[in-house]
Amino acid sequence: MNIEIGSNEAGQRLDKFLRKLLKDVPLSAIYKALRKGDVKINGSKKNEKYQLQLGDEVVIRDITTSRKKEYNFQKVNADHLKITYEDENMLLVEKWPNILVHSDKKGGEPTLTDFVLTYLNEKGDYLPEKEVTFTPASCNRLDRNTSGIVIFGKNFDSLKILNEMIRERKIKKYYMALVKGKIKPGIYEGYIKKDEANNVSKIYNDNVKNSKKIAMDINVIQTDGLYSLIEIELITGRSHQLRAHLSHLGYPIIGDAKYGDSKVNTFFINKYGLNYQFLYAYKVIFRNCGEKLAYLENKTIAESLPPIFKKIKNDVFKVVIR
Repeated sequence: MNIEIGSNEAGQRLDKFLRKLLKDVPLSAIYKALRKGDVKINGSKKNEKYQLQLGDEVVIRDITTSRKKEYNFQKVNADHLKITYEDENMLLVEKWPNILVHSDKKGGEPTLTDFVLTYLNEKGDYLPEKEVTFTPASCNRLDRNTSGIVIFGKNFDSLKILNEMIRERKIKKYYMALVKGKIKPGIYEGYIKKDEANNVSKIYNDNVKNSKKIAMDINVIQTDGLYSLIEIELITGRSHQLRAHLSHLGYPIIGDAKYGDSKVNTFFINKYGLNYQFLYAYKVIFRNCGEKLAYLENKTIAESLPPIFKKIKNDVFKVVIR
């Protein structure tokens, strides 16, 4: 097998590249081939930590694989996919409620990633048959019933940089939520521990075994004492973090079936048909972007609230002029 390394493979470690390329081959066989020199780069044996360079020729011998070039996503009708922002490196789309960003199950229900890959494929920006191992992917996740902005990297370099920027908090992420009660603005910290079997997160005020520290910064946009519309800057990103933390503090998100107030939720279901949480990832700000994404420096990208959230907000904080 002979492969020329293109821009979407360059920069990867050799072993990671081989693991993606030869998914049906045992890891032990891949590392044995590296040790024996059955994998050569430009005619020379390299160790597993070698960083692939643009134009490298990879020759693999004595390894049998049934790998076929095929579509690695479900083709769907992506006509209604809402694009928040797009350039040659990244795509920001609006996720709607009741859809997963991606799934570990093969052949399950379509995910947001399926819609994005279909869109990119139809416009010619992603052609699986021309890629060796790369697939555009999301850089952030939202819970199934949380809506808002999701970032996708369109090429290997950008995907790597965007993921690093999120880890290092160079991309600031902001949410809007409607909560029960009157919360004070400020930074809130705690510890979170997830029960994977039941898919529920529990918040603690102090560190407990296997818990992880969490933090969020809250700004109150509007309140009437009964409800508060808040902006949340996500400082740490843990599964169910905002929902579980706000509930723990006594200010559950409206519409949250798992962590919310069932009596309040019933009112909003009956009046507005709201069967998911009023939590919306509405804004991202880019900082310290580096050379490749320098054009994004200090750029703010935002989405307006969906119509149902706007209506609820306007009704809840309605001012009656006498």
